[in-house]
Amino acid sequence: MIEILFDRFLMGFSLFIHIILASLGMALPVFILIAEYLGIRKFDNYYTVIAKRFSIVLAVLFAIGTASGSLVAVNITVLWPKFMALIGQVAIAPFYIEVFAFFLETIFLAIYLYSWGKLPKEKHMLLMIPVVIGGALSAMLITMINAFMNTPSGFNVNAYLANGTLTGIDPLAVFNTPSTWIEVSHVLSTSYLAGFTILAAYFAIKTFLSKEEEKSKYYKKSLAILIPLCMIAAIFAIYSGLSSIATLMNLQPEKFAAIEANLNPMSNAPEMIGGIFFNGSYHYYFLIPRLQSLLATGSFNGTVPGLNQFPTSTWPPLIVHIMFDLLVFIGFAIGIAMLLLVFMYFLKIDILSDWRAHALLVLSALGSVFLLENGWVMSELARQPWIIYNVMLVSDAANPSAVILPISVLIFLFYLAIIPLTCIVLIRIMSARDLSKELTQ
Repeated sequence: MIEILFDRFLMGFSLFIHIILASLGMALPVFILIAEYLGIRKFDNYYTVIAKRFSIVLAVLFAIGTASGSLVAVNITVLWPKFMALIGQVAIAPFYIEVFAFFLETIFLAIYLYSWGKLPKEKHMLLMIPVVIGGALSAMLITMINAFMNTPSGFNVNAYLANGTLTGIDPLAVFNTPSTWIEVSHVLSTSYLAGFTILAAYFAIKTFLSKEEEKSKYYKKSLAILIPLCMIAAIFAIYSGLSSIATLMNLQPEKFAAIEANLNPMSNAPEMIGGIFFNGSYHYYFLIPRLQSLLATGSFNGTVPGLNQFPTSTWPPLIVHIMFDLLVFIGFAIGIAMLLLVFMYFLKIDILSDWRAHALLVLSALGSVFLLENGWVMSELARQPWIIYNVMLVSDAANPSAVILPISVLIFLFYLAIIPLTCIVLIRIMSARDLSKELTQ
């Protein structure tokens, strides 16, 4: 049991760190592409310098993210051998294609970095497009595996549960499970939101602290690119989040009941805010009448599932309800922050310079990172005790061998150090560059 708990901890911790790197790896190519385009279109060297500088940041993050992603792949294979045995026969295609998405990013990023000043500007800019596509495609393909874990398809589930044999295999079904596209849309939008807001928060802080006009102008032009991107990503993140909850009721009713704190199925279901479960019931909450039924079914009279419909052995940890409340609260808080920025803009307030706008961007970045991480943890906890819903238990998939513990500890230490070391490397790289010199080149 100790080995299985450690397997779960290490897998969760490694993904916790990798998600941050992956989000930045998705957002940066979009930011760089737009900056270089604006530099060409407006004949503004500030934008060109932004693109050039942050292509170096992207290269560093890409290298570290590659190492991190490789260890995640090793963890999946070593820690969850029975899970991978099933995936290898039924749903391996996204993993294979993701390798080509990685090659697409690697090759074109290398050419992009090498060809600065060696190609016409317009052609050089186009080299970033495959990097953008490769980053988004990698996220999509990995999310498809998670969607398969939530709504398995492409094989005869009943035969597998009866005798452990895999029959009726359709290897393409993994690309279109019942939850695939709603998960893909939500993962992409929240990942871009986290990446864009982290970058925006960095430039907001630098703008606030900057005393030099040249540097301040550089930071503000970066913010001018990122603020609209943050707003667009926030809209899609909130919309896809609401859509995913609406579909969850039919696809994974236990998960839905757990995050909504429903012990019994009911019609005219209220939305519970707060609530701690003990002595067989929830305490310390307040209710919004009939809102849950409306959001889940489109009708105030709609019926929603309850946990008592299912064996207690398949109940997820009930902490997921509080995690869900935090998710909704922070998601809407970010949405309000974006609306406040729009409101400030129409009031003719310079949101590129105003400290209140900077504060909203920093808070949005903190919220979006929490939103991404908390949402992922909540989703995985709410599927427990299954690693593949209604097919394979986490305990059955895990590697119980104590032999892997020493190497796993080293992997844990690597992940513990990777974020601060990455920050140190990037700070030293950026501080060593002379902005004035680059602007005159």
